Amino acid sequence: MNFYKGLITTLATCLLIIGCGKTSDPSGIVDLVEDEEVVEDTEIVEDEVIEEEEVEEEEEEEEEEEVEEEDPAITYEDCSGRVGDHPCNFEFLDQNDDTWNLWDHTGTVMVIDFSTMWCGVCKSIAGDTQAHQDTYTDLGFDFLWVTVLVDDTSWGNPPDQQDVQDWVDAYGITTAPVLAGDRSLIDTTAASGIPIVSWPTFIIVDQDMRITYGLGGWSESMITNELEIVLGL
Repeated sequence: MNFYKGLITTLATCLLIIGCGKTSDPSGIVDLVEDEEVVEDTEIVEDEVIEEEEVEEEEEEEEEEEVEEEDPAITYEDCSGRVGDHPCNFEFLDQNDDTWNLWDHTGTVMVIDFSTMWCGVCKSIAGDTQAHQDTYTDLGFDFLWVTVLVDDTSWGNPPDQQDVQDWVDAYGITTAPVLAGDRSLIDTTAASGIPIVSWPTFIIVDQDMRITYGLGGWSESMITNELEIVLGL
């Protein structure tokens, strides 16, 4: 009997162990569920990363489109002070203390007067500057009569903003630009600047930013005639 009791006990113990092996080992299931959850979470993160990348790409494309839509500054590869060429660019402050850039005014017909504050003829012309400006703008033309003061009252000394203000106040100039220039724009060979050898010196610039006429000294009739040819009058 003791033998059978022992055998029965052993069999019962084995059945319990085998049953536990089939049903009560939850560790593998838990691991599988946890692994599946990690994969799902990873997939969601990947989707979010992809969406963020797509948004960034769209924003970059929009920024590129905005840059392309902006009007680029007009530039010219070749320039000189010769008739028929584009004048070389210059940039000075005007009487309003604003930066005035020559090439920014492509499309505008201009008479550009290079003067000095010590020049007697220059001063006599200055009194008519605003009248010349008004004559052609009143006719509806996109036109500017520009004065570039190269020297102040001393030879070779560039003017400052107070000098420019004194000039516009003295001669009643309101809308015609007056610039505080300097001698950096002068090139007597005309290769890279204005060939100024006398004061004042004038050039006429057409809508295509080309010099159509140049004059050393002053002749109102000559400037007016050449200007009206450019304007088609």
